Amino acid sequence: MPKVQLVGATGYGGLGMLELILAHPHFEISGLVARDVRPGRKISDIYPHLVGRCDLEITTVDEVNIGDDADIVVFSTPDGVSQQYARNLYDKKIRFIDYSGDFRFESQVDYASYTQKHPSIRDSIHQTEDLLSAAAYGVSELNQSAISNANIVGNPGCFAIGIILGLAPLFKQNLVAEQIASVDGLTGSSGAGKKPAPLQHFSHLNDNVVPYRVMSHQHTVEAEIALGRLGNGSRATVDFIPHLLGTTRGILNTMHINLDKTLTRENLLSIFGEFYGNKEFVRVLETAPTLKDTVSSNYCDISGFISDDGRRAVIVTSIDNLMKGQSGSALQNMNIMFGYKETTGLERGPLYP
Repeated sequence: MPKVQLVGATGYGGLGMLELILAHPHFEISGLVARDVRPGRKISDIYPHLVGRCDLEITTVDEVNIGDDADIVVFSTPDGVSQQYARNLYDKKIRFIDYSGDFRFESQVDYASYTQKHPSIRDSIHQTEDLLSAAAYGVSELNQSAISNANIVGNPGCFAIGIILGLAPLFKQNLVAEQIASVDGLTGSSGAGKKPAPLQHFSHLNDNVVPYRVMSHQHTVEAEIALGRLGNGSRATVDFIPHLLGTTRGILNTMHINLDKTLTRENLLSIFGEFYGNKEFVRVLETAPTLKDTVSSNYCDISGFISDDGRRAVIVTSIDNLMKGQSGSALQNMNIMFGYKETTGLERGPLYP
């Protein structure tokens, strides 16, 4: 049974992965690691809903070596953390998945483009640049072969995966005029993690919608690269405006494109159905998806609509930002890496209402 060491275990992303592995028939948790944790504190002390389900003690990075007693390490950590341990893990052939942007890019140039848009990264130089080409970009539906053979997987950004899955079939067929898409993204507050910030204060966010990082969000970089490579090989352009909602979970992306070919709605949905026909976590719907359609699940729900003249399309995707946008995708990638069925441990459906 492969052993998993979870680094950053006390954040929302770490918690999500822990909850999934507790129900997984093949993986087991061998260690929980976090910073600034009092000695002897258990994960159930921080999250009481885990009492009796997981009462493991949390260790700090000063008390344990990253990679000890592990077949795979999951970094649910901010940008820059996994780079500090990547060389040692890679040399020891210990696989790892990183939630941050550290290993989403194949080159230093692309990584620097990402860091320039990221509000909390000051150094655009990657510490292990030579390992970037060894990593697989973790969109399971598009990169299954690369993921299965990789020792390093860069999990996609939460906004990025909803955009990529929503537009990939159209870019693949070179149907997007000038390879330009305009995207409005709506997200719940959990996407920003646990650390308090004025933007997330209840009195500010409740009954409110807050645009932020307009046309400058870091997740556009990976979306533009991934979509561009599906098309004619050049980089796509994604004009993206994220909005923070007074909700906890979920991401809804509404994408607008001009088409290079006249389509009917039947044509459009057929393209999506054929592209994702055997992908169990992508559901193509007749109706527009909503945030609640995917909450707590690993599904990405997609629908599309066509203008009267057949030359403009609107695509809507819904995901749970902490599942398909984070821990769910990571576990799906882990299943692929270890040869298990992709859906293993991810069978739970959405919660409604």
